[in-house]
Amino acid sequence: MTSPTLDAGHDRAGFIYLQLMFVMATWGLNIVAVKYLTQYMDARILAAVRIVIALLVVTLIIKARGGRIPKLTRAQLGWLALAGFLVVYAHQAALVAGLGLTSAANGTLIMATSPLLSAVLAAVFYRERLTPARVCGALLGLAGVALVVLGSGKALGAAGWGDAMVFLAVVVFVCGGLVIQRMSRSMAPLAMLWYMYLAGGLMLAAHAGTAPSTYRAESWSMAWWPWLVLMFSAVVASGISNILWNGGIARLGISRASLFLNWLPIFGLLFAALFLGEKVGATHAAGLACVLGGTWLGLRRGASPAGAAGEPGKARP
Repeated sequence: MTSPTLDAGHDRAGFIYLQLMFVMATWGLNIVAVKYLTQYMDARILAAVRIVIALLVVTLIIKARGGRIPKLTRAQLGWLALAGFLVVYAHQAALVAGLGLTSAANGTLIMATSPLLSAVLAAVFYRERLTPARVCGALLGLAGVALVVLGSGKALGAAGWGDAMVFLAVVVFVCGGLVIQRMSRSMAPLAMLWYMYLAGGLMLAAHAGTAPSTYRAESWSMAWWPWLVLMFSAVVASGISNILWNGGIARLGISRASLFLNWLPIFGLLFAALFLGEKVGATHAAGLACVLGGTWLGLRRGASPAGAAGEPGKARP
Protein backbone atom coordinates (compact mmCIF):
# COMPACT_ATOMS: atom_id res chain seq x y z
CA MET A 1 0.00 0.00 0.00
CA THR A 2 1.54 3.32 -1.05
CA SER A 3 1.63 6.29 1.30
CA PRO A 4 -0.27 9.53 0.54
CA THR A 5 3.05 11.41 0.53
CA LEU A 6 4.50 9.12 -2.13
CA ASP A 7 1.36 9.36 -4.25
CA ALA A 8 1.40 13.15 -3.98
CA GLY A 9 5.05 13.16 -5.04
CA HIS A 10 4.24 11.06 -8.11
CA ASP A 11 1.31 13.33 -8.95
CA ARG A 12 3.50 16.43 -8.73
CA ALA A 13 6.18 14.82 -10.89
CA GLY A 14 3.58 13.79 -13.46
CA PHE A 15 2.22 17.35 -13.56
CA ILE A 16 5.72 18.73 -14.09
CA TYR A 17 6.31 16.24 -16.92
CA LEU A 18 3.11 17.46 -18.60
CA GLN A 19 4.28 21.05 -18.13
CA LEU A 20 7.58 20.33 -19.83
CA MET A 21 5.88 18.50 -22.70
CA PHE A 22 3.65 21.55 -23.13
CA VAL A 23 6.76 23.76 -23.24
CA MET A 24 8.39 21.58 -25.91
CA ALA A 25 5.19 21.66 -27.99
CA THR A 26 4.94 25.45 -27.77
CA TRP A 27 8.62 25.92 -28.64
CA GLY A 28 8.29 23.58 -31.61
CA LEU A 29 5.19 25.45 -32.75
CA ASN A 30 6.98 28.75 -32.16
CA ILE A 31 9.58 27.94 -34.81
CA VAL A 32 6.76 27.43 -37.28
CA ALA A 33 5.06 30.62 -36.08
CA VAL A 34 8.19 32.72 -36.57
CA LYS A 35 8.72 31.24 -40.04
CA TYR A 36 5.11 32.13 -40.90
CA LEU A 37 5.42 35.68 -39.55
CA THR A 38 8.50 36.47 -41.66
CA GLN A 39 6.10 36.65 -44.63
CA TYR A 40 4.35 39.66 -43.06
CA MET A 41 6.91 41.55 -41.02
CA ASP A 42 10.55 42.61 -41.36
CA ALA A 43 12.80 40.24 -39.38
CA ARG A 44 14.22 43.09 -37.25
CA ILE A 45 10.76 44.38 -36.32
CA LEU A 46 9.45 40.89 -35.62
CA ALA A 47 12.30 40.00 -33.25
CA ALA A 48 11.93 43.28 -31.34
CA VAL A 49 8.15 43.14 -30.99
CA ARG A 50 8.18 39.53 -29.74
CA ILE A 51 10.72 40.21 -26.99
CA VAL A 52 9.19 43.52 -25.87
CA ILE A 53 5.81 41.81 -25.44
CA ALA A 54 7.47 38.87 -23.63
CA LEU A 55 9.17 41.36 -21.27
CA LEU A 56 5.78 42.86 -20.43
CA VAL A 57 4.36 39.38 -19.76
CA VAL A 58 7.23 38.44 -17.42
CA THR A 59 6.86 41.79 -15.62
CA LEU A 60 3.13 41.21 -15.07
CA ILE A 61 3.75 37.69 -13.77
CA ILE A 62 6.39 38.92 -11.32
CA LYS A 63 3.98 41.58 -10.04
CA ALA A 64 1.08 39.11 -9.85
CA ARG A 65 3.21 36.83 -7.68
CA GLY A 66 3.90 39.72 -5.32
CA GLY A 67 7.56 39.68 -6.19
CA ARG A 68 9.88 42.55 -6.97
CA ILE A 69 12.71 43.16 -9.38
CA PRO A 70 15.97 43.24 -7.42
CA LYS A 71 18.66 45.89 -7.77
CA LEU A 72 21.93 44.62 -9.19
CA THR A 73 25.57 45.44 -8.71
CA ARG A 74 27.55 46.81 -11.63
CA ALA A 75 29.20 43.44 -12.14
CA GLN A 76 25.83 41.66 -12.25
CA LEU A 77 24.46 44.24 -14.67
CA GLY A 78 27.46 43.71 -16.94
CA TRP A 79 27.11 39.93 -16.98
CA LEU A 80 23.35 40.06 -17.57
CA ALA A 81 23.79 42.64 -20.33
CA LEU A 82 26.19 40.21 -21.99
CA ALA A 83 23.71 37.35 -21.53
CA GLY A 84 20.93 39.54 -22.95
CA PHE A 85 23.07 40.36 -25.96
CA LEU A 86 23.86 36.71 -26.69
CA VAL A 87 20.71 34.84 -25.63
CA VAL A 88 18.13 37.45 -26.63
CA TYR A 89 19.51 39.98 -29.14
CA ALA A 90 21.98 37.97 -31.22
CA HIS A 91 19.97 34.75 -30.95
CA GLN A 92 16.66 36.33 -31.95
CA ALA A 93 18.16 38.43 -34.75
CA ALA A 94 19.93 35.44 -36.30
CA LEU A 95 17.03 33.03 -35.74
CA VAL A 96 14.33 35.22 -37.27
CA ALA A 97 16.53 36.21 -40.22
CA GLY A 98 17.55 32.59 -40.79
CA LEU A 99 13.99 31.26 -40.69
CA GLY A 100 13.08 33.85 -43.31
CA LEU A 101 15.44 32.06 -45.72
CA THR A 102 15.21 28.39 -44.80
CA SER A 103 12.41 25.97 -43.93
CA ALA A 104 10.98 25.50 -40.45
CA ALA A 105 11.86 21.80 -40.68
CA ASN A 106 15.54 22.54 -41.27
CA GLY A 107 15.54 25.20 -38.55
CA THR A 108 13.98 22.78 -36.07
CA LEU A 109 16.63 20.12 -36.63
CA ILE A 110 19.49 22.59 -36.42
CA MET A 111 18.16 24.01 -33.16
CA ALA A 112 17.97 20.49 -31.74
CA THR A 113 21.78 20.55 -31.40
CA SER A 114 21.51 23.15 -28.60
CA PRO A 115 21.81 20.79 -25.59
CA LEU A 116 24.64 18.88 -27.24
CA LEU A 117 26.67 22.00 -28.04
CA SER A 118 25.99 23.23 -24.51
CA ALA A 119 27.49 20.06 -23.05
CA VAL A 120 30.59 20.38 -25.24
CA LEU A 121 31.17 24.07 -24.47
CA ALA A 122 30.59 23.46 -20.76
CA ALA A 123 33.40 20.90 -20.94
CA VAL A 124 35.68 23.44 -22.62
CA PHE A 125 34.93 26.48 -20.44
CA TYR A 126 34.00 24.84 -17.12
CA ARG A 127 36.49 21.97 -17.40
CA GLU A 128 33.90 19.25 -17.21
CA ARG A 129 35.33 15.94 -18.34
CA LEU A 130 35.24 15.56 -22.14
CA THR A 131 34.54 11.87 -22.61
CA PRO A 132 34.76 9.88 -25.87
CA ALA A 133 30.96 9.49 -25.77
CA ARG A 134 30.53 13.27 -25.63
CA VAL A 135 32.92 13.77 -28.57
CA CYS A 136 31.15 11.09 -30.63
CA GLY A 137 27.80 12.60 -29.74
CA ALA A 138 28.90 16.05 -30.89
CA LEU A 139 30.21 14.70 -34.20
CA LEU A 140 27.07 12.65 -34.79
CA GLY A 141 24.82 15.63 -34.04
CA LEU A 142 26.75 17.91 -36.38
CA ALA A 143 26.65 15.20 -39.03
CA GLY A 144 22.86 15.20 -38.75
CA VAL A 145 22.76 18.96 -39.31
CA ALA A 146 25.12 18.67 -42.28
CA LEU A 147 22.97 15.89 -43.73
CA VAL A 148 19.85 18.07 -43.63
CA VAL A 149 21.58 21.18 -44.98
CA LEU A 150 23.67 19.58 -47.71
CA GLY A 151 21.11 16.91 -48.57
CA SER A 152 18.71 19.57 -49.85
CA GLY A 153 21.23 20.61 -52.51
CA LYS A 154 20.85 24.27 -51.50
CA ALA A 155 24.01 24.73 -49.47
CA LEU A 156 25.18 27.65 -51.63
CA GLY A 157 21.79 29.29 -52.06
CA ALA A 158 19.57 31.39 -49.85
CA ALA A 159 18.31 28.36 -47.90
CA GLY A 160 21.90 27.40 -47.11
CA TRP A 161 22.60 30.85 -45.72
CA GLY A 162 19.40 30.59 -43.70
CA ASP A 163 20.56 27.27 -42.22
CA ALA A 164 23.91 28.86 -41.37
CA MET A 165 22.20 31.76 -39.60
CA VAL A 166 20.00 29.40 -37.58
CA PHE A 167 23.11 27.48 -36.54
CA LEU A 168 24.76 30.79 -35.56
CA ALA A 169 21.65 31.50 -33.47
CA VAL A 170 22.19 28.18 -31.66
CA VAL A 171 25.90 28.92 -31.06
CA VAL A 172 25.32 32.38 -29.53
CA PHE A 173 22.43 30.98 -27.49
CA VAL A 174 24.68 28.30 -26.05
CA CYS A 175 27.49 30.79 -25.36
CA GLY A 176 25.00 32.94 -23.48
CA GLY A 177 24.07 29.90 -21.44
CA LEU A 178 27.63 29.74 -20.13
CA VAL A 179 27.22 33.29 -18.83
CA ILE A 180 23.88 32.37 -17.25
CA GLN A 181 25.39 29.32 -15.58
CA ARG A 182 27.82 31.67 -13.86
CA MET A 183 25.04 34.06 -12.77
CA SER A 184 22.54 31.40 -11.66
CA ARG A 185 24.47 30.85 -8.43
CA SER A 186 23.60 34.33 -7.13
CA MET A 187 20.29 35.31 -8.78
CA ALA A 188 16.72 34.05 -8.94
CA PRO A 189 15.79 32.62 -12.37
CA LEU A 190 12.82 34.94 -12.94
CA ALA A 191 14.85 38.05 -12.12
CA MET A 192 17.58 36.94 -14.54
CA LEU A 193 15.01 36.35 -17.25
CA TRP A 194 13.53 39.84 -16.72
CA TYR A 195 16.89 41.62 -16.93
CA MET A 196 17.93 39.60 -19.99
CA TYR A 197 14.68 40.46 -21.78
CA LEU A 198 15.14 44.11 -20.81
CA ALA A 199 18.71 44.31 -22.15
CA GLY A 200 18.02 42.23 -25.25
CA GLY A 201 14.72 43.98 -25.93
CA LEU A 202 16.38 47.40 -25.88
CA MET A 203 19.05 46.18 -28.29
CA LEU A 204 16.47 44.65 -30.63
CA ALA A 205 14.36 47.82 -30.52
CA ALA A 206 17.41 49.93 -31.39
CA HIS A 207 18.23 47.54 -34.24
CA ALA A 208 14.66 47.69 -35.54
CA GLY A 209 14.92 51.47 -35.44
CA THR A 210 17.58 51.31 -38.17
CA ALA A 211 15.20 49.52 -40.56
CA PRO A 212 13.34 51.88 -42.95
CA SER A 213 10.39 49.46 -42.95
CA THR A 214 9.84 50.21 -39.24
CA TYR A 215 8.46 53.61 -40.18
CA ARG A 216 6.17 52.40 -42.97
CA ALA A 217 2.51 51.86 -42.18
CA GLU A 218 2.32 48.68 -44.26
CA SER A 219 4.82 47.00 -41.92
CA TRP A 220 2.23 47.14 -39.15
CA SER A 221 -0.96 46.56 -41.16
CA MET A 222 -1.26 42.78 -40.88
CA ALA A 223 -4.58 40.98 -40.74
CA TRP A 224 -5.88 39.72 -37.39
CA TRP A 225 -4.55 36.16 -37.82
CA PRO A 226 -0.82 37.05 -38.11
CA TRP A 227 -1.24 39.32 -35.08
CA LEU A 228 -2.78 36.41 -33.18
CA VAL A 229 0.16 34.18 -34.16
CA LEU A 230 2.54 36.94 -33.04
CA MET A 231 0.83 37.16 -29.65
CA PHE A 232 1.10 33.39 -29.22
CA SER A 233 4.81 33.55 -30.05
CA ALA A 234 5.49 36.41 -27.65
CA VAL A 235 3.12 35.68 -24.75
CA VAL A 236 3.00 31.87 -24.66
CA ALA A 237 6.22 30.64 -26.29
CA SER A 238 8.62 33.39 -25.19
CA GLY A 239 6.95 34.44 -21.93
CA ILE A 240 4.92 31.78 -20.14
CA SER A 241 6.79 28.75 -21.49
CA ASN A 242 10.15 30.09 -20.34
CA ILE A 243 8.77 30.51 -16.82
CA LEU A 244 7.37 26.96 -16.86
CA TRP A 245 10.74 25.69 -18.13
CA ASN A 246 12.53 27.40 -15.24
CA GLY A 247 10.04 25.86 -12.81
CA GLY A 248 10.63 22.40 -14.26
CA ILE A 249 14.38 22.80 -13.85
CA ALA A 250 13.97 23.95 -10.25
CA ARG A 251 11.91 20.86 -9.40
CA LEU A 252 13.54 18.14 -11.50
CA GLY A 253 17.07 19.43 -11.95
CA ILE A 254 18.78 20.23 -15.23
CA SER A 255 19.86 16.66 -15.98
CA ARG A 256 16.28 15.34 -16.00
CA ALA A 257 14.61 18.40 -17.51
CA SER A 258 17.08 18.54 -20.42
CA LEU A 259 15.88 15.13 -21.59
CA PHE A 260 12.62 16.75 -22.70
CA LEU A 261 14.55 18.87 -25.24
CA ASN A 262 14.70 15.76 -27.42
CA TRP A 263 11.00 16.33 -28.16
CA LEU A 264 11.62 19.79 -29.65
CA PRO A 265 12.60 18.60 -33.16
CA ILE A 266 9.78 16.06 -33.17
CA PHE A 267 7.16 18.71 -32.44
CA GLY A 268 8.84 21.15 -34.82
CA LEU A 269 8.83 18.74 -37.77
CA LEU A 270 5.23 17.73 -37.05
CA PHE A 271 3.97 21.32 -36.93
CA ALA A 272 6.01 22.34 -40.00
CA ALA A 273 4.28 19.59 -41.98
CA LEU A 274 0.82 20.32 -40.55
CA PHE A 275 0.69 24.11 -40.70
CA LEU A 276 3.19 25.10 -43.40
CA GLY A 277 2.80 22.10 -45.70
CA GLU A 278 6.56 21.49 -45.65
CA LYS A 279 7.66 18.09 -46.86
CA VAL A 280 9.46 16.01 -44.25
CA GLY A 281 11.39 13.37 -46.14
CA ALA A 282 14.00 10.69 -45.59
CA THR A 283 16.79 13.28 -45.26
CA HIS A 284 15.00 14.95 -42.36
CA ALA A 285 14.31 11.59 -40.73
CA ALA A 286 17.97 10.58 -41.00
CA GLY A 287 19.09 13.96 -39.71
CA LEU A 288 16.68 13.71 -36.79
CA ALA A 289 18.04 10.25 -35.93
CA CYS A 290 21.61 11.58 -35.96
CA VAL A 291 20.76 14.62 -33.82
CA LEU A 292 18.78 12.63 -31.24
CA GLY A 293 21.41 9.85 -31.22
CA GLY A 294 24.18 12.38 -30.74
CA THR A 295 22.28 14.11 -27.95
CA TRP A 296 21.71 10.77 -26.22
CA LEU A 297 25.41 9.95 -26.43
CA GLY A 298 26.45 13.35 -25.16
CA LEU A 299 23.98 13.62 -22.28
CA ARG A 300 23.41 10.04 -21.16
CA ARG A 301 24.13 9.11 -17.56
CA GLY A 302 27.84 8.51 -17.11
CA ALA A 303 28.81 10.36 -20.29
CA SER A 304 28.51 13.88 -18.90
CA PRO A 305 26.59 16.10 -16.59
CA ALA A 306 23.98 18.32 -18.14
CA GLY A 307 25.43 21.28 -19.89
CA ALA A 308 24.46 24.91 -20.01
CA ALA A 309 21.38 24.36 -22.14
CA GLY A 310 18.35 24.95 -20.02
CA GLU A 311 20.12 26.76 -17.20
CA PRO A 312 17.66 28.51 -14.93
CA GLY A 313 16.67 31.85 -16.38
CA LYS A 314 17.74 30.99 -19.90
CA ALA A 315 15.32 32.28 -22.50
CA ARG A 316 14.37 29.88 -25.25
CA PRO A 317 13.36 30.62 -28.86
